[in-house]
Amino acid sequence: MKIESFRGVIPALTTPFHADLSLDPEGLAVLVDTVIKDGVDSVLVNGCTGESWTLTDDERAIAFRTTVEAAKGRVTVMAGCSAISTSDTIHKIHQAAKAGCDYAMVSPPWYVIPGPEEIMDHYATVLEASELPVVVYNIPRRCGVNITPDMIDRLADHPKVVAIKESSKDWGVLSETIRRTRDRISVFAGYASYFGLAAITEGAVGYIDSATPVFGSRSADFYRAASTGDLETARHIQTEMAAMLGAFFGLGTFPSAVKAALDLLGRPGGPTRPPIRSLNAAQKETLRKALVRANVLPAERAAAE
Repeated sequence: MKIESFRGVIPALTTPFHADLSLDPEGLAVLVDTVIKDGVDSVLVNGCTGESWTLTDDERAIAFRTTVEAAKGRVTVMAGCSAISTSDTIHKIHQAAKAGCDYAMVSPPWYVIPGPEEIMDHYATVLEASELPVVVYNIPRRCGVNITPDMIDRLADHPKVVAIKESSKDWGVLSETIRRTRDRISVFAGYASYFGLAAITEGAVGYIDSATPVFGSRSADFYRAASTGDLETARHIQTEMAAMLGAFFGLGTFPSAVKAALDLLGRPGGPTRPPIRSLNAAQKETLRKALVRANVLPAERAAAE
């Protein structure tokens, strides 16, 4: 059933690592506290942005628990629980529920390229076993398969499906998904700097994105403006967000630029784990200049560093 309070700005958190690439729970706790003070409405841990594929079983459990403890009930916690196999997906949801997370976000299995009915079977089994409400995650360029509007229309009738994060980068798919399911589930857009204003105007309840921890309180400002009809302010901030996101393109493999930007802002970022390389010195300098142009990093601070 649709949860009316489940809306707003949800940052997809990076997972901070120490220089030796070990998990940095203290850094994650600081990042959670920081984005909550920015004014977000929930947080997502262990998603794509969180390099979820690199975490061990124990590390994932620590990340879930750390995020819940750092949130201190101020916002809800969404746990990324996607996996290649249905059984592993269910295991991750059990971990998230044990840690006290509020929602599980689940994409279709990646790599195996399941057919549409196999995807529906996957969700049926996961939903039957899940202790948590489920957010369906459509991100075809990562999974190799697409959740069509017809498929989410069917899934939206299940009582444990409360939302979808639609990240196909296809406005037609996002718009149709909103129109067909917004009365039953919460529809969150990916890529606020591209689709945020249009999606909210169409009926989306908010967005889940990786740029919010970098953009800070301005992301919450954008959502409030867009959702209250202050279109002039929303358009202005969306332009700033698009300029910032443009700074990330061509700089390393995601999420290396996001983590480097957090470091530049004095927020917990840290290195990426192999096979992803952290940005080199020249790339960091390019990113620094781009963040200044996007009014995210103050020029005087950049010069000082």
